[in-house]
Amino acid sequence: MRHIKTVFTVLACLIFSILSAQKYKQCTQCKMDVKSGKFKAKAIENNSEVHHFDAIECLVNYLKTKKESDFDQLLVTDYNTEKYIEATTAYYLKSKSIPSPMGANLSAYSTEKEAKTMQMEKDGVVMDWNTLKERFVSSNFGAVDHSHHHHGPSAYAPSGIMGDHLHPKGGLMVSVRYMNMAMTGNREGSSGISDENIYQRFMVAPQEMTMQMYMLGAMYGISDNLTVMLMQNIVKNDMDLTARMVMNNMSMLRNFSTASSGIGDLKLGLLYGLVSNEKLSFHINSKFNIPIGDIENRDATPMMPNAKLPYAMQLGTGTFDITLGGTLKGNAGDFSWGVQQLNTFRTGMNSEDYRFGNLYELNSWVGYGISNAVGISARLSGSTEGEIKGMDPELNPMMVTTAEPSNYGGERVWGGAGINIGLIKSTLVLGAEISFPLYQNFNGIFMDSDYTLSTCIKYTIL
Repeated sequence: MRHIKTVFTVLACLIFSILSAQKYKQCTQCKMDVKSGKFKAKAIENNSEVHHFDAIECLVNYLKTKKESDFDQLLVTDYNTEKYIEATTAYYLKSKSIPSPMGANLSAYSTEKEAKTMQMEKDGVVMDWNTLKERFVSSNFGAVDHSHHHHGPSAYAPSGIMGDHLHPKGGLMVSVRYMNMAMTGNREGSSGISDENIYQRFMVAPQEMTMQMYMLGAMYGISDNLTVMLMQNIVKNDMDLTARMVMNNMSMLRNFSTASSGIGDLKLGLLYGLVSNEKLSFHINSKFNIPIGDIENRDATPMMPNAKLPYAMQLGTGTFDITLGGTLKGNAGDFSWGVQQLNTFRTGMNSEDYRFGNLYELNSWVGYGISNAVGISARLSGSTEGEIKGMDPELNPMMVTTAEPSNYGGERVWGGAGINIGLIKSTLVLGAEISFPLYQNFNGIFMDSDYTLSTCIKYTIL
């Protein structure tokens, strides 16, 4: 309980403090999220109403149908300092080497000297405010292509994937996720196995298992290239089993159930962007597992009133695990796609003298934006995991299949379909994905997966 209170106190303080300091903004002109501090702009009307823009080109295009005299202030962001300056006295550089969010390649500077200094480094054309407005009379100069800018629901990966995107400096997203995995029956290798065959080697055969996970998460942009993630799970496991009991030389079957629930491991992640342009992005994924989940859960069984539960029924790994990988994403019009490869390495043995096997995962997905508010996706995923190393001395590996370390791990391939729905101008996104196993080949005997349902609620603030 001490761990639960500590973790949730830290999460609550983090979320509350950032929520209190931040306010979400949406571009008045193009309706996209204001993502970068280097290019944003705003216009303050005489009645004090404020209009925000995610790029200088959006401000200028907006003013084409307005009178400047209707505004008290027109402000753009200095590219070097990221502070607001007067748009009418600023100088502007149009350079392909400095791509702005909406594609006009415009950046602003406080003085002509600073603009020309950047021009020497990046090439391009320097102009003042009046010249900039005149150039926008040309349809090509200020052209904005919104087709490949996905800031709405279609920009997100399926609900079952995490760490698929970065946030700009100061940007925050909080989320609540729910996952339900259902399993029925057993497989040995890639083929089904009957209870009778299991009883030849074990006393107990698992029948059904449900794994439920609730996850509270937060993502915060430390800089435009670095995002930190914090994730805390609450886990609930339920398993129905059948034991073959031998009494007075007679064999009988007895059904029983076991359960475990509580806080799982805490995960701290870092995402670092290496490539980011209008059509392609790539970032490094890293994640650290902090083992605060209980690995000593017990429950009553026909054999013992307070039996140690097998590995699959515990709430954490018990080890400090490291995950490294990368995510590549792209888009073309209303279509988006992504590939994410992750490698999880276990470190040392836990307090019960075992560790789970290393896990290697590959996720690929495609998405399509049906509208600005609705996106659908399809995913194909594969994983391979090693068997458990070591053994909990309290577990009898001949009792039940889930107590035998060599039965863990193997190869799996999943296929899934999902949907993301944006609400409140896409600041709130509801997501759901259901996936089914296409191929399973376990190292030994393990439970046969039926499906996995993943849902999420994401709230984005800038």
